[in-house]
Amino acid sequence: MRDASKQEPRLPDHRPRESALPHSDPAILARLLDEWMQGDETEQRETFEILRRSLDEDRPAAYKLFP
Repeated sequence: MRDASKQEPRLPDHRPRESALPHSDPAILARLLDEWMQGDETEQRETFEILRRSLDEDRPAAYKLFP
């Protein structure tokens, strides 16, 4: 007889879920995407430079991602 006090591990639930967004109105989502796309260009350039330097920092000269 099985010991009822021991439970088998549960597998993750992979069923599709409803959207986590409170609104599924395409116009609202499109406006939100437009707002995200119109970021501060100076900040984006500075952030990219930091990222670029970080990625190439410890790479040999022949293997740089951003020559």
